[in-house]
Amino acid sequence: MSELRAETTAAASAVRVALRMAARGPREVRSKGDLDIVTDADVAIEDYLRGALGDAAPHPVIGEERGGSAPAQGAYWLVDPVCGTTNYASRIPLFAINVALVEEGKVTASVVGDGSSGRLLAAEAGRGAWHLDDRRLDPLRASTETMLVDFGAWPGPADERRRSAHIAASAIGSGRWNVRCFSSTLCFAYVASGQMAGYVLFTAPDVMHTAAGALLAAEAGAVLTDTEGRPWDLDSRSFVAAGSAQLHAELLALFG
Repeated sequence: MSELRAETTAAASAVRVALRMAARGPREVRSKGDLDIVTDADVAIEDYLRGALGDAAPHPVIGEERGGSAPAQGAYWLVDPVCGTTNYASRIPLFAINVALVEEGKVTASVVGDGSSGRLLAAEAGRGAWHLDDRRLDPLRASTETMLVDFGAWPGPADERRRSAHIAASAIGSGRWNVRCFSSTLCFAYVASGQMAGYVLFTAPDVMHTAAGALLAAEAGAVLTDTEGRPWDLDSRSFVAAGSAQLHAELLALFG
């Protein structure tokens, strides 16, 4: 771990504990409206991460459940305690714990905890992406070998849902890819590790859901833009990630 920035190491240690907390499962589930839910574990994990990150690197924290505001200047953390809460609440372990560090308006470090396996994955801007274990950093590399492509969206206006459904149906009907919908930004991690060839996220409401995984995929060599083909940044609310330029162009063409 000594090769990583101190902030990345601290985030990895915190997410490792958060994964153990998540493994206990939820005890309470309540509605947030519009098909969105929250569990007691979401709140407890965010509260833990806020404390642990604040102790290690005292920057402001913006979280999915407790909120927060980005400072006008300086660094801050983005925390999504459980991305894929409906999966998690249903005892389906397809969820991610996402932590990202933002400095000077850019995502510079991130850690993603894979709820399906307990793996920790990390990235640093300009340095790469890795699977972390107790002994070494194993580099991640995006690939199109599996030809698995995930299409995902958050609930939104009816016209957005219809457009997303049409594009996903076109992808299924083409027979060119193995289409999935895992309903979690864990798919960024799967693209980064080559387990999935691509990920199309039609819309995401808040940047804390996507910042950590987006950096992970990009640093693993994935081609990553929004659905208009613009380079991703903190303002992106849609994503097309692919393990090769050719696949990215094919997925982007679905929006033409």
